[in-house]
Amino acid sequence: MASPVAQRTTQAKISGFSASTNTYGNGATFDYDVEIDGLVNTHCSYSDETSGPKLPDVAQTPCDDPAIRWQFRQDPSQPGGEGRYRIVVIHTPTGTAGFHEWAPADFPLNADETIYQGASDFTIDIA
Repeated sequence: MASPVAQRTTQAKISGFSASTNTYGNGATFDYDVEIDGLVNTHCSYSDETSGPKLPDVAQTPCDDPAIRWQFRQDPSQPGGEGRYRIVVIHTPTGTAGFHEWAPADFPLNADETIYQGASDFTIDIA
């Protein structure tokens, strides 16, 4: 009987993560770097001029090196609270992915803008 093959997990190092909407609700910006040691080191970003004061969901988007794709969204609200925020990072050559979640408190909505308040550097397990 053959043994199951263990799936290898690696880490994507995220650095300089920032996300915000522009004052007066006329656009949004995401910006960060991703490194998977020995495989890829790239810059990822998104901007628009149409988002209001809340951060938009970002559909799967390639980074500067298309070996990395990513998406961002806020999960649906649950009774008694807001949904969590989530970023998914995909290493396309291997078909592996991982995600990082944040509490809504890390993305406070002020009168006319949202500015990410959490750690700018973190890791994501990619499997």
